[in-house]
Amino acid sequence: MKQAMKWLGASALSLMISAAGEACAATNDWYAGISGDVSWLNGHYHTGGGGNVDLGYRFAPTNMGDWRLEGEIGYHTFGGDSGYKDAHYYSYMGNLYYDIGGWNMGMAKNLQITPYLGAGLGDATVDKSGHSNSFAYQGMAGLNFTSASMPNVDWSLGYRYFATSGNSSVHANNIEAGVKFHF
Repeated sequence: MKQAMKWLGASALSLMISAAGEACAATNDWYAGISGDVSWLNGHYHTGGGGNVDLGYRFAPTNMGDWRLEGEIGYHTFGGDSGYKDAHYYSYMGNLYYDIGGWNMGMAKNLQITPYLGAGLGDATVDKSGHSNSFAYQGMAGLNFTSASMPNVDWSLGYRYFATSGNSSVHANNIEAGVKFHF
């Protein structure tokens, strides 16, 4: 009976992966991305930087825009200055974005610019003077750029406000650039 249950579970998983692969090939709604940023921590006194990697899915497209849901892992570090200890944090976030329509630009209208707004919730491991896990949240806004010559690649430029609660609270402003590959 256990063998049959393992076989049934493996078969169901295989069918789901196959169906997801077929959907991906047909729609290019899945994407993977990476971004890097320059950051200002807690009142603009401590600068640093970091980056994020994400895996997401675009859904509910309309002429007015579409929604994206993604999982994101990030790392950011800040140098110690003015007697402040070096700090860094890892973030694990779930994000929801809304891509607002899009405009074709350029002489041949071969560049599409799409504004976006987003918000995220998750967890962060913060190290200021010891490790602590904290509830984390963020808000994002920016622009995606897609060229007609590379329609499955989005370049982005944006702003992100990231914060945590708890004893090791973080309030960071980030200017970021990134790329997403749709598959």
